[in-house]
Amino acid sequence: MDPDFEELSHDTEIIAKIKQLRDVTLRIEDTMKLATHPEIYEKLSNTDKIQYNLLMSYCLNSMFWMYLRTEGIDPTKHRIKMENDRLKKCMTHAKQINDRNLPIRRLNKDAAQRFIRNGLWEMKNKT
Repeated sequence: MDPDFEELSHDTEIIAKIKQLRDVTLRIEDTMKLATHPEIYEKLSNTDKIQYNLLMSYCLNSMFWMYLRTEGIDPTKHRIKMENDRLKKCMTHAKQINDRNLPIRRLNKDAAQRFIRNGLWEMKNKT
């Protein structure tokens, strides 16, 4: 194969990846612009504000992760890895708190006993 063709093919792949990164970055930027309106934030409940803040932090860290990758830096050996792990723990903790606050359905023992007793009832023999 011609060496110039290999370089051209390699350059085309790089250009395609750069365009893809640019498109993803622009989509994330548009989403961040929509999501950062103060009117929207003020209308959220406290639980939703916590989830919103965690999501925004995670998005920003992900953007920085991508930036490090484009600079040729291994993000798994950078402090951003610890920050992402911390955010994941916070997300898990927030979910546990949210799940704990959900109303727990209690069993009404008296009603359950009536259902069982009536379901097992048999008619007496007619004499």
